[in-house]
Amino acid sequence: MTLDLAPWRDTCSNCGSPIVWAMSPSGRIRVPVNLEPDDERGSLLLSAHGGQLYAGALGRNQAAGARERGRQLHLAHVADCPPVRPVQR
Repeated sequence: MTLDLAPWRDTCSNCGSPIVWAMSPSGRIRVPVNLEPDDERGSLLLSAHGGQLYAGALGRNQAAGARERGRQLHLAHVADCPPVRPVQR
């Protein structure tokens, strides 16, 4: 079953890539996550509860097991987004 990410879809203000905003499992931090799953580097398992998207981080072995079971894993966008360039003065 594929999760419909449309309600949380956005665009990164730094690089323009499509992302979704998910909450950390504690519900305290919003995390930008790449919209498309990453079969090689992804370690975030997305789930929706009560109208909110959550991103749970999996360890290496957990991620490998999730992939074997056909789960789609995503990558935190900070891993792909180029750093913000300092303003030249």
